[in-house]
Amino acid sequence: MAERAEVDVLVIGAGPTGLTTANLLADAGLSVALIEKNSGSGDEPRAISATDETLRVMQHLGIMDLLAPEMLMDTGARYFGLGGKVIADVRPGNPRLGQPGKSQFDQPVLEGLLYEAAAQNEKISLHFNTAATSISQHDDRVRVTATRLGERSTGYNGALAGDAGLHTAPDADAPATDLEFTASWVIACDGGRSFTRRELGIGLEGSTQVERWIVVDLLDVPGNPEPFASFHCNGTRPAVVVPGVNGRRRYEFMLFDHENGEAMISTESITKLVAPYQDITKVTVRRATVYTAHQRIADSYRSGRVLLAGDAAHLMPPFAGQGLNAGIRDAVGASWRVAAVLKGEADEAIIDDYAIERRPHAADMVKLSKRIGWVVMNTNPLITRIRDAVVTGTRVIPTLNRWLTQMRFLKQPHYTRGTVVSALAGVPHLAAEFVGRSLPQPDLTVGTKTQKLDELLGRGWNLIEVAAGHRLIFTDQHGNTQIAVDSSRVFDAATGTVLLLRPDFYVAGIAPARERRALLQALTDKVPGLGAFDAARKH
Repeated sequence: MAERAEVDVLVIGAGPTGLTTANLLADAGLSVALIEKNSGSGDEPRAISATDETLRVMQHLGIMDLLAPEMLMDTGARYFGLGGKVIADVRPGNPRLGQPGKSQFDQPVLEGLLYEAAAQNEKISLHFNTAATSISQHDDRVRVTATRLGERSTGYNGALAGDAGLHTAPDADAPATDLEFTASWVIACDGGRSFTRRELGIGLEGSTQVERWIVVDLLDVPGNPEPFASFHCNGTRPAVVVPGVNGRRRYEFMLFDHENGEAMISTESITKLVAPYQDITKVTVRRATVYTAHQRIADSYRSGRVLLAGDAAHLMPPFAGQGLNAGIRDAVGASWRVAAVLKGEADEAIIDDYAIERRPHAADMVKLSKRIGWVVMNTNPLITRIRDAVVTGTRVIPTLNRWLTQMRFLKQPHYTRGTVVSALAGVPHLAAEFVGRSLPQPDLTVGTKTQKLDELLGRGWNLIEVAAGHRLIFTDQHGNTQIAVDSSRVFDAATGTVLLLRPDFYVAGIAPARERRALLQALTDKVPGLGAFDAARKH
């Protein structure tokens, strides 16, 4: 007899995307089951770069105070061309979202913190050592069968502070347990080899070409690193060096087609590969492995009541550092919409907006990662010389140089379709640019205190009126109001307007302040729950 559980949402996969999704859904008040085929949260340092948008989400989940000391914050990239000559220093422009534009993190630490947040949330039930085996859909629910192999794991890998860990490996002698989950929605975050994607028959678009790289992660590296990842575009064996805090460092080397992967990660081989950069005989080799970089995106992000997120939805090379960050955007975009539908605040049609918004941007990131990889990995002598000349030549064209050195080529999401409406008549042109973008998060003055903008937001949707005197008036759906002063003057261009802010911190619309009701009505068909603003105002 199978064990049965009924929840609002089932999340499949407990990587960073799945754990973030589960935490966001539970924070919205939903019951969540999270299943993961492995015995614990990941203990491999895979993803390594986090954007300001990702860190903003971690801020909301309450883990930044513990995560920040484990990160090398506010980093850039330094590109070396032929002969070891520096051809470009690249750093994000002025941060907009209240966190550094780019930082280096340790994935096991991040996953451990997200796991602890989930384990402490009574709305989440965790099921490690548990693999989904079938998915069947019905009008108002999804049924997922799964098998738990051996003992139920706590799911914690002990990645923090060198803990020995609490997870239990599957017991080969223990009988497998059949489980059956019934959920209103399923969000599948089960990685590049997604069971869910295959089970639902969702294909992948894009190049089938794979590129192999050797990854060497080190511990106990002495000294304080510069806040730059180094891209050695040397035309012979391209390499990437990514520093971290607490003695962490990563080396990545391109692997040629004729080379045997297993032989190239032997102790002798990796010692030789890393030797031009440092002596690894005096440090700890955390892992050495070969990975392949795919360039694919799912044909569809939705099948009935099942959504794909993270690597289940897109696979991209690592060169733009966007794989994990795209997954976190997916987690937020999917979870707030599912929560709104289940709570009766939005029409189910809003679920389709998830793919309308997220898939095109993910596709752009796949293409960008491929282009950057072409620049980094090229070994053609003529092309590499031309590349170096073009990159250094941008210095005489300020606009082009800023585009390159301030990472403006890394296009931030700007949603013009989906859960957004065009600026209403009377909104200044510069203010209209807020629509479809993540809202800036400057420090604000509230009385005698300084607070980040997000600390003044209520859960769910918010209205922000930009009044004279650099004042921001915040109103949530319950009618709670706060006033702050924007001394940074980020919102000056929007003075006299009101912005409608979604639960994912993106601006859904903007209108002259006197047209507040018209702005709400413009989205009422999709989000009837916005009527709560008027109801709260009347009381």
